[in-house]
Amino acid sequence: MALVSILIPLYNSESYIAETIQSALNQTWPNIEIIIVDDGSTDNSYVIAKGFESTNVKVYQQQNSGACNARNYAFYLSTGEYIQYLDADDLLAPDKIEQQMQLFNQFGNSIVVSGIWGRFYESIQDVQWEEQVINKDYLSPINWLMDSWYGGGMAQTSIWLAPRHLIQNAGPWNEALKINQDGEFFSRVVMQADTIKFSANAKVYYRSGNVGSVSQSNKNRDKAASLLFSYRLYKENVKQYHEQTIKKALGNNFLNFIYQYQSSFPDLCMDAEKEFKALNVGKIWPVGGRRFQQMAKIIGFKNALKIKNLTS
Repeated sequence: MALVSILIPLYNSESYIAETIQSALNQTWPNIEIIIVDDGSTDNSYVIAKGFESTNVKVYQQQNSGACNARNYAFYLSTGEYIQYLDADDLLAPDKIEQQMQLFNQFGNSIVVSGIWGRFYESIQDVQWEEQVINKDYLSPINWLMDSWYGGGMAQTSIWLAPRHLIQNAGPWNEALKINQDGEFFSRVVMQADTIKFSANAKVYYRSGNVGSVSQSNKNRDKAASLLFSYRLYKENVKQYHEQTIKKALGNNFLNFIYQYQSSFPDLCMDAEKEFKALNVGKIWPVGGRRFQQMAKIIGFKNALKIKNLTS
């Protein structure tokens, strides 16, 4: 029975880490190891995690170097044939890994397997499951990326279960990124797979409202610049494809960046527009909400942005 490594980067999550570790220990797949790397926490996170240390739970500590560095170190320390990443405030359903391993047993280890995630705040009893376009099988992983980039859904970090060799081929987490680290990383991982299989019963509980999480603090300039950098990396990650449909999906990322940050960081948006034009996919098209898109179709994307900025 294959060993699955559950890798948890830990930083100042004393309120959540015990529940997260317990969700990993509760897995019905019996052959697991849990590798926790504390990234220089200043609260009791490390002490709490050490309380769980056992034969198959190992806890390490490093100077604060960021979550991506902690994930890379945890991967280096792990020995599992399959890899499950798990953030320190999220939870796995008890049979999450078992459900996905059934697909590996059926289709081999040249695939990656996704699952379903739901958002909760206080209790998982209140979870709201995300019904997304990307919640399905994909014969070609590039089509999963295109659907996601066109707004078909977001893959929360922990939904994936991937064979070790595909992660090794994809390369490490990019430690320069401050946001969208998982999007960039898994864009490389899925491209190493032959196909993507979706397990509707492999469930992840995504905790929202944690003020310390990366996703709660993406409105400063450094994070906006890092997001734009991640979109540039997307271009590099699929550079072997030259179809216009793929270039348009890449372009959609840059247009969404402009829509989101035009009023806050117009200079970064100029860079995003240059990236869009370099793709040679035609004129800018409307993105954003339905009302904005309707207005942009009449008066143009940039004029609609000006009105949006004046009224926001």
